[in-house]
Amino acid sequence: MKVNRYEIFLDFDFRNGTYKGYEKISLEGEKVVLDAVDLKINKVKADGKEVEFIQENDKLIIKSEGEINNLEIEFEGKVSEKKLTGIYKASYKDGYIITTQFEATHARDFIPCFDSPNLKAVFKLFVKVDKGLKVISNMPIVSIKEENNKVIYEFDETPKMSTYLLYLGIGDFEEIVDEKEKPVIIVATTKGKSQRGLFAINVARKTIEFYERYFGIPSQLPKLHLIAIPEFAAGAMENWGAITFRETALLADESSSTAQKFRVSEVVAHELAHQWFGNLVTLKWWNDLWLNESFATFMAYKSLKNTFPHWDSEGQLIYGDTLGALFQDSLSTTHPIEAHVSDPHEIEQMFDDISYGKGASILRMIEAYVGEENFRRGVVNYLNKFKFSNAEGRDLWDSISEAYGKDISTIMADWITKPGYPVIRVSVKDNVVEFSQSRFMLSNINDNTIYKVPLTFEINGSSDTLLLDKPSAKVVFDKPITSIKVNLNRTGFYRVLYNPFELAFSAKLNNYEELGLVNDYWNFLLAGLVSMNTYLSIINKFNNTQNSFLSREITSELMMLYYINRSKYYDIARSFLLNQVKIYRNVKDDLGKIAYSTLLRSLSAIDEDFALGLSNLFQYYDSLDANIKEGVAVAYAVTTSDFSGLLNKYKSYNSDEERIRLLNAITSIRDKSVVEKIIQLIFDRTIKYQDSRFVINSLSNNPYVREEICNYLQGNFNKIKEFITNISGGGWGLVPIIRGSMVICGVDNPTKTIEFLESIKYKEIERAVNTAKELINVYHKIRNLDF
Repeated sequence: MKVNRYEIFLDFDFRNGTYKGYEKISLEGEKVVLDAVDLKINKVKADGKEVEFIQENDKLIIKSEGEINNLEIEFEGKVSEKKLTGIYKASYKDGYIITTQFEATHARDFIPCFDSPNLKAVFKLFVKVDKGLKVISNMPIVSIKEENNKVIYEFDETPKMSTYLLYLGIGDFEEIVDEKEKPVIIVATTKGKSQRGLFAINVARKTIEFYERYFGIPSQLPKLHLIAIPEFAAGAMENWGAITFRETALLADESSSTAQKFRVSEVVAHELAHQWFGNLVTLKWWNDLWLNESFATFMAYKSLKNTFPHWDSEGQLIYGDTLGALFQDSLSTTHPIEAHVSDPHEIEQMFDDISYGKGASILRMIEAYVGEENFRRGVVNYLNKFKFSNAEGRDLWDSISEAYGKDISTIMADWITKPGYPVIRVSVKDNVVEFSQSRFMLSNINDNTIYKVPLTFEINGSSDTLLLDKPSAKVVFDKPITSIKVNLNRTGFYRVLYNPFELAFSAKLNNYEELGLVNDYWNFLLAGLVSMNTYLSIINKFNNTQNSFLSREITSELMMLYYINRSKYYDIARSFLLNQVKIYRNVKDDLGKIAYSTLLRSLSAIDEDFALGLSNLFQYYDSLDANIKEGVAVAYAVTTSDFSGLLNKYKSYNSDEERIRLLNAITSIRDKSVVEKIIQLIFDRTIKYQDSRFVINSLSNNPYVREEICNYLQGNFNKIKEFITNISGGGWGLVPIIRGSMVICGVDNPTKTIEFLESIKYKEIERAVNTAKELINVYHKIRNLDF
């Protein structure tokens, strides 16, 4: 089967959310079967002759003998008012827009098509709408013509691309434009918000310039839309030439927090990387999803290093992606980066920390192994060889191997096709160090998998490398070993357990190595490999740290201990946070501001005395520095329980950035009645669906109302399931709640919660349920550890 071209004409009834469609498909194939979900097919012609057809199991089967070269299909579709996939209404305060979200398999909800990434084609689009409405698609507008009190937008034809990258948006958009260079960059928002897109336009321009230099390939389309969608299930989507974003992933200005500016910059850079890695060269099938997502994640941080060098983007990658991927990959429910998937439900579950964070971390590890320039040349050769077509993972490794001059495919296959990663045990005696490896798993399941580990280490100040591809190896040094550190700059995707661990502190650890060491020992604590006393002795060494990544990491770990057992771990968490707040209060650099914001929010949530002193600032909320607003709002919530006041504040803002801060505050209220009130706000859509799962998880982290939210979730699961799956278009929408709230609920009542999870398990959420059960047991073990 070969698909060459779609010509699509759509006539929209914007008010009623329906449309009539006519499409002509140029193809070469026999026994033609298209994908079509919830579409009414009225007529089909094959090579000019009307033919019979069957709609069956979301397939459109054409009853015609021999090869077909041209299909004509008349059909009707509906714009969903519930789901946030396919084509749907995205509502906001004063109305709605019609928008699309097709990845991975939802283009079939919009038009009859061959909805597989390897069946690339050219798309030519005509859209008829009411006067006054604007229409956005992948390509520039060729013409706008009036016809019978409506207007027809004609768009230029796209390059050859996959169906999941097609985009259509209809609504009362407000736009700002940068036409200084090619491509033209346009930010589109709902009314009154476009000026907050200037920051993103500037980031996009610098990022495109960087990618054009790095890849040696110019941006392919004449224009690029960055579109803020008022209700969006994902964070962003890389539709070629028409990228869609949650508002919190696109809009920022001088009043925004540093963390918000970083988020916008990182997401914009990620989606722009896809314009080359994913759109220009596309995966053949979703087994290689990581080829898209890992590389976009990796390249985003590389571009930020160029655009915002003071943000330490390499540290951001380790903190924001590598550590999360290491955690998920240490569970028995993990999967290889390259995983075999077939049905759409399996595909949806692949959009996780493994496909994004682990893949990006492995790319960073390989870049360090082969060298930056060899890596870059390999990537450029790959893009040039497969542009406008499809590729597989091995194609990338072959290109990098060719540039490097040595075959790295066997090393890469090890990391791509095997789940998990090793813990490297480092044992030192006199002048001999022994490195041994075994698979690291939080549940301490015995697994004898051996990995090809490109070890980097420094002994007595001298650095060296070793490919550890067997269970153990010894290195003999010329004098007694007085200091050692392993995994330099944390480029390797593995953990390091020292014996004795004090030797690591005799080496000079940089910020990344400190961060990695502390995160390793936190996970060793969870796995039962070290005692609580050992873990706390390491934490105590960093009470006065000014390493912002490390400060945030320790805060996260101690807050988790607090969530697990408030009375037991409160003093430890409070002591660290109080000390850190004093240190960061006067720090002026951007990374310090992000850390200070985290510290204020966390300390306010757990320490009512501290919150009392901070909450007085809430009366000046609108004029406060954005970096302290969330901490102040949480402090106000903790000390006043003013649900109505915070809700009115929430409703008064048109900015999702502000709304998220206030939701964090509302879920910090210690009055048990807040649970029922918040649940009602979710069901009546006062709280956007896109934020509802985060709100539920945030409530369960509040120990003062945990029993109420846990009882509600278990007592009303079917109602929640129906609400979430209707909107998300599948069970994947439940996954964050199962892996978040249900785990915290289970720490107090493991047996009851695990039984409940077993009772609700079905195929789409099976992996999430098994993950939750495993994490409940992991966290319950440290609930009452002695120290």
